[in-house]
Amino acid sequence: MPVRSCKVVKRSGENGDAFFYVRSLRQEDVPQFMELRRELGIHDVGSCLQTWLTVDPQGVKVMETDSGELVGACGFLRNTDDLAFLGFYCIRSKFQGYGLGMDVYKDAVEHAGNANGALNAVPGKLELYRDKGGFPIVETEFKCVKNYTTDPVDPRNLSSVVPKGVSIEAVQDYHLPAMFDYDYSLVGFERKLALALNCQEKNSRTFVAMKNGACVGFGTIKTTCLGAGRVGPLYADDPAVAEVLLKMLVISLPNVKGLVMNTVSNNITAKKFLKKLGVPVKEELTRMYTKKKIDVDTKKVFALFDLNLTPF
Repeated sequence: MPVRSCKVVKRSGENGDAFFYVRSLRQEDVPQFMELRRELGIHDVGSCLQTWLTVDPQGVKVMETDSGELVGACGFLRNTDDLAFLGFYCIRSKFQGYGLGMDVYKDAVEHAGNANGALNAVPGKLELYRDKGGFPIVETEFKCVKNYTTDPVDPRNLSSVVPKGVSIEAVQDYHLPAMFDYDYSLVGFERKLALALNCQEKNSRTFVAMKNGACVGFGTIKTTCLGAGRVGPLYADDPAVAEVLLKMLVISLPNVKGLVMNTVSNNITAKKFLKKLGVPVKEELTRMYTKKKIDVDTKKVFALFDLNLTPF
């Protein structure tokens, strides 16, 4: 058995002992990690993961074989000292059934420590996380909704009418302080580093809505590991501003294979936008917490930042 500076997991079978290794995901692992997510058919964004690994370099735990093949993963990224978000929990199909997922999960939970934890539970897993996983608090006001299509969408179906006094611009460095203020006022905790890096990611576009020197909304679109355009975050005080932002985002990234937009179920306007674009609902997830809910004005949340990395 090779010597490695990480947790070692042994499994015995007909062909002898097999050893697996649990460690933190590194930036250089992201391409292989995205291959795993593609195999699972999940629209994750490699550059978004890189951004959040910069925020919390130890936040995603992975398991690998002797040869370096990634077996599975679980992230519990610290958004702040008091808040962590669980996601990316997966094991390759050929390694399932050996209890390996629990080993990588335990390491992720240990990293989160005493922070308030949040997650989006897939259908059928609510009871498991609530009764055995330590997530007793269930959000009842909304579901997190996966919406996507592999077909082209027509942004001409969305409005171009900008409300009076509002300008929508491609983000520049001088916009960042106003964006930071807006984001903090919406979600209630600071994400300055994540937002700054979000605006610099490759194969992405970010637009900001300004009024009288203040940010009144912003949005980003990125290319997923499956080649679609994924909108998120998309926030705005005014639904009319959100619609124009969404239109500009879709137009700005034309050579993609469909559109992904993860929403909250009680934002009725976001549903209308998706209907205009012909993007169907694929799955609804249940938001859960370890200690307390995060109260956010979801009327202003038109697309979530990322389902696996941060609450809104």
